[in-house]
Parts: sequence; structure tokens; C-alpha cells
Amino acid sequence: MRLARSQETLWEFVTCFAPTDPGALGYNVFETNTWHESIDVNVFRDAVADVGARHDALRIVFDSVANDPSIRFSDDFEPPLAFTDLTAHPQARRDLLRGSILGYERGRSFDLGTGPLWSVVLLREAADRHTVAVSLFHLIADGWSTGVLLRDLRAAYRARIGTGPALPPLPLSYAAATADPDLAPADRRRRDEFWRRTLTPLPQRWPFDQAPARPDVTAEATLGRPMTGDLAGRLHAFARSKRITPFLVYLSAYRILLGARTGWPRLVLGTATAGRDEPGAEELVGQFTHNVYIATTIDPATSLIDAVGLVRSAMYEAVRHTASFQEIARAVNPAFDTMRPWPFLLLYHSWFQSAAPTNDPPPDRREHRSRARKPAGTVLDEHTTQLWAKRGEPGLVVRHDRRGASMNYNPTIYPRQTMLDTLDGYTAVLHALLDDPDQRLGDLKLP
Repeated sequence: MRLARSQETLWEFVTCFAPTDPGALGYNVFETNTWHESIDVNVFRDAVADVGARHDALRIVFDSVANDPSIRFSDDFEPPLAFTDLTAHPQARRDLLRGSILGYERGRSFDLGTGPLWSVVLLREAADRHTVAVSLFHLIADGWSTGVLLRDLRAAYRARIGTGPALPPLPLSYAAATADPDLAPADRRRRDEFWRRTLTPLPQRWPFDQAPARPDVTAEATLGRPMTGDLAGRLHAFARSKRITPFLVYLSAYRILLGARTGWPRLVLGTATAGRDEPGAEELVGQFTHNVYIATTIDPATSLIDAVGLVRSAMYEAVRHTASFQEIARAVNPAFDTMRPWPFLLLYHSWFQSAAPTNDPPPDRREHRSRARKPAGTVLDEHTTQLWAKRGEPGLVVRHDRRGASMNYNPTIYPRQTMLDTLDGYTAVLHALLDDPDQRLGDLKLP
């Protein structure tokens, strides 16, 4: 069978940057939980198998690696569990091992042909304290799925030891949740024309490109800024008073910031919707997110609150015309099929995202660098180098609980101070929306 529509975007991305072995890219979703209880490892392994049998997406394997691959569901897999007992080691060694194991799992590779494309790690840190970590290849799971998997795993384990009920049947099948919409040909033509009109001319670079002489185009970093609970509460109250969602307030603030910093009237932001529209889809593990692209043209004389209104209208239209990546790409790029892989990075100036729920602490102002997805030596031609550089352009991620925001970027191209200034400017825009929503975008005073 072919990929689901919601998987097309990510497949184009991973085959662009790791064409012969996309599973080696380490493009995963990852989460941890702490269980304050003793755990029988053999029973836990059986619970992992129970969850694997429960969710179709956890049994996906690839029969081919190509522009349009073939996938199937395999029942032939061992529970992907790795157990390590840390209690025999002194604390310093324990901390080192824990960090090393979890760091590996976060960016680990998967064999797409044999599967499984997910893993579970159980770390015993004391007799009654364990860390449970899950890592899933992003093609089979979105960020929401890690919470579903961890919750079902705990329920399956408790059912196995007799302290909880068996997991109820899923309310919706994976096939039903990922089925293509049934659009009439005229509706498809109108949708394609919307994206052609909205996204052309295509944006090709981020406004703050520093273009150093010898960057490491595969480098990655994250830099965060915490936000006070008071600010989040005021912004949510502001959103309610304007009859818009908090997400739209945070998205609009980033659009306003970029407009003020660049002076560009037209900007395109990329973001993602949950894609779990069918009742019961929130109970499934799978890759359901759909990318949408928010194109706005805003004059500097526009007030902040009117700018929010323009972003709101653009967001509404984008969601109303939701389409798969291939449908959008073919609409805006007639040469798409001959240029593949052609990643979705080329459809926006900057990325904005509200992160899935996580147990991670709020971000701080330290720069956290990740291991490169692939060594720089594998980047051979100018086209691929430009795509890697495009991949490293800054994007903003706001925490699910709104306790912080982070910039993801290439630290060899974009200086740390530039990213700190961007985060400080973003917070300043949020305050400006609350304190003086009628001021003009062109009059904003940013740090």
C-alpha cells in the first residue's frame, strides 16, 4: 500500500537528506516518563508486545525506498525493548550512562525494511523508580503519539499484573483515520488554485541569513527562553476576549516579529495541524499532522490587532484548503515530479510550531547543540548543500504549556546572539499585543 497523505511531507524530507537510507537520519519523536514503582521486566516486555499489536502504525515496514514507496503492516516482530539496570553503578556513572542511552535513542536509526520502527527503553534507577523512554521514526508517529504510546504501555502493564483493566478496543481504525477525502474534481481544482495563488512566488531564504564562508550545513542547535505563567495567562485571556485561539495569538506574534525585523510586507509561515479530525483519532499512534502554509501581506501601518486578524483569516483559508504535500507541491511547482525529492522547506520563510505535550523542563537560555544528522562530508553538490542550509534556517517552537519558546537553527550560520534577540523580540511582541494592540506594526520597539 502507499503512504498516507499525512506521511508524504516527511517522506519527501527524509529521502531528500538520506536518499538511500532514510531510517538512518535519526528523524524521530521521543519522550520519557518516570514510573515510581517496581517493574517486572518480563511482564513489561509482554506489555510492549501488547501495545505493538494494538496499533497498526507500530507494525509499518517499507517494501521499497523510492519517491513513492510501498509499505505494509508486519506482525513478525520482537518487542523492541532494551533494559538497563543502572543501580549497580555509582551515581556519577549512572548519570553518564543514562544520558548516553537516552541521547542515542532520541536520534537512533531504524531499518525501514525489517522494522520495528520504534523502540522502548527501560532504565532501572532504583528498585522503585524507572525511566521509560520511547523513540519512534517520525514517518510512523507524530509528537502526540508518544503520549498515547506511554499511556497505553502503562495500562497494558497494569493489566498484565492484575492491577488495572484490559485496554478497551480502539474507537477508530488506522485505515479509517488516514483515508483520503472524497473531493469532487472541481473542488480539487479550486484547492490547487488556492495554493498556487497563495504560495507563488515561492520563498527561498530566511530573512536573517548570515551566509558565512564555511558553515557546517548539518549542524543543529536549540536555544530557549522561559515565559512566566502570568504572561501565558494574560495571553489566553486576551485570546478569549478576541474570540480566537491562543495558538493563533502566538503564531501572529511571530509573524508580526518577522515583519517588523525584515520590513518585508509578504511573509509565509509554515505550521502544522494535528490532523486528528475523526472522532477517536486522538487514541491512535500514527503520523497524522498536516502542514499548512500561512501567507500574509501586511503593511507596516497596520495595527497589531488588525495584523492578528489578517493572520487569522489566512490560517482559516489554509486549513479550509488542507491538502497533502504532493497535491500542494504539484500545484505550485510544475516541475515537482522531475525534481524529486523536493522538500516542503521550500514552501515557507520560517517555521512555527506548538510542541506536543512533554515532560521536559521549560527551556533556558543555554544553547543546546545536537549531533549532526549526517556527516558534513556526505554533502557533495551545491543543490544538496543549499537544501541542508535551508533546513538549518531558524524556526520557533512554543511549548504546549506556554512556559517557554525555543529557536531551532543552524549555529554555524546564525549567531547565538541573533537567536537570543529574536526570542527577546518575540516576547516583546507578545507584551505589545497585550499592552497596546492598536499600535502600528511599523512603530514597534524591539530589543
